[in-house]
Amino acid sequence: MKDQTVPGARYSLAKMAEIQSERETILDSGRGRLYDRNGEPLAGETVWTAAFFPQEEVKKASVQEGSQSGPLHRLAVILGVSYKELQDRRSALKEPLLWPSQSAETPMALTPAQAEEVTALRIDGVSVLPFARRYDGKSTGRQWLGYLSEAVAPSGSKASPSGLRIPLTGTDGLEKTLEPLLRGVGHTEAYAQVDARGNRLPGSPIKVRVPGNPYYPLSLYTTIDKKLQEGIEKLAVKSGMKEGAVVVLDTQTGDIEAMVSLPFYNPEQISPQSGEWNNRALQAAIPGSIFKIVTAAAALEAGVTDPEEKFYCSGQYEKYGLTCLKGIGHGPLTLAQGFAVSCNTVFAELAERLSGVQLQSAALALGLGRDISWQAEQTLGLPLLKPLAGEQPGTIFMSLLPDDSGARVQTAIGQRDVKVTPLQAANLIVTLLHGGEVRAPRILQKVSFANGQILKQLPGHLAPSLAGRISAATAHQLLTWMRKVVTEGTGSRLQHTHWPVAGKSGTAQTLVKGVPRNNQWFIGYGPVDHPRYAVSVAVENVVPGSPHTATKLFGQVLDLLSESSGA
Repeated sequence: MKDQTVPGARYSLAKMAEIQSERETILDSGRGRLYDRNGEPLAGETVWTAAFFPQEEVKKASVQEGSQSGPLHRLAVILGVSYKELQDRRSALKEPLLWPSQSAETPMALTPAQAEEVTALRIDGVSVLPFARRYDGKSTGRQWLGYLSEAVAPSGSKASPSGLRIPLTGTDGLEKTLEPLLRGVGHTEAYAQVDARGNRLPGSPIKVRVPGNPYYPLSLYTTIDKKLQEGIEKLAVKSGMKEGAVVVLDTQTGDIEAMVSLPFYNPEQISPQSGEWNNRALQAAIPGSIFKIVTAAAALEAGVTDPEEKFYCSGQYEKYGLTCLKGIGHGPLTLAQGFAVSCNTVFAELAERLSGVQLQSAALALGLGRDISWQAEQTLGLPLLKPLAGEQPGTIFMSLLPDDSGARVQTAIGQRDVKVTPLQAANLIVTLLHGGEVRAPRILQKVSFANGQILKQLPGHLAPSLAGRISAATAHQLLTWMRKVVTEGTGSRLQHTHWPVAGKSGTAQTLVKGVPRNNQWFIGYGPVDHPRYAVSVAVENVVPGSPHTATKLFGQVLDLLSESSGA
């Protein structure tokens, strides 16, 4: 008995069953997208790419293209490879291939014009398809985004020829903390029918198969302004800053609009040993004189001083070997003036009048020494949603509150055990601008279904302390003094910024592998008359005596903010 055949078919049904199989490549893992506040993609951007599939056997054998202007030659130019390399890879193809970028980590992204031209070439087995590119392959200061790692493929599962393995797991940053929301529910793939030799079956088109779920993947919208983030990253690199962070908060909401960490990291090339993936904005560092804001708040709240009290700085504080202004001294000055010029003598005297409890209580009330970032319980099916997991609380005193005044003096000027994160430092400014009310910095604002329907709005909230809060009068006094820092004190180089600004500088002594180093800080806000942004700049581990990069960079960031605001 002869094999049955379908009229017009080249193969019998038995032969077709034997030779026919699919070859596919994954275009989209189905993982949720992350966007900035304006809907610009941060992770999961869709780009056009050139997809190569095995050729039909009859066409493969007959391809002869000698003209330097033929379709394949033109395609080679578009892809940036030689004609021979293109032809060799194409003729040997047994599995689909998304043409790799130069980094070979992700498929090459075509411009709209290139995508249109490749489509018009009408080359057999070559299609222009949308690909969900997780990252763009560049190194940035967006460690808050995190990265993915390739999980071990379950038994029987396949990795795509493009190198995208399923499942991918969030391993740090938002990719990790939001993993339950980002995890895909089905992937999109392009496929074609091939014979036993790996050639595409004659007349077999390239098809796309989608999960068909209108609600997934989810879209998660952050509070980040991508354009602002990119601008600050450029400023940080230009400044020569090697280690540290810059944080920009909206003064009204406490939302994080930019968070830059250096050194930069590439989420596609993670080295566990290198540490670039650590978010310096969430890591506590010795703050130096910016902590004098806390000491001043504690002294005012305790009533142990007043703004016009007179002090005298000789340059040498008699106790504890403390010096001021390189031993020269400031001479007679008021508390307000002492704040503006960051006089160590003034704050050492205040520390001796305060208890450890009073210093620590003021710090806690201002959002230091504790977790402050936004979180919610029993939200979106999660027991706890805390996008900025990994945030360090910092410290005021490492152990029991000290009784000796020497420990309090060192603490009062931001040394000894004191550690603060750049995020906390920026939020300290927001707290003062809200009259002592601590807001929780937010980075995630809403979650939407794939069809645009909002799944959950995530409103901001406060982050109160059991230690209470400082008074609005004290907060106002500190803000007034911060303006004097710029007009009369250590921040005088900021007098010519586009906006009038206010703030507090700091230089902290530290050790890195036994070698003396400094942390430079400047934190503040602008414009002074109607504050819109709170900014902290921390430049870490610089050589003692180096120019104060933090102050200069703060001014540049505020100028960028004024330009982006059209002011």
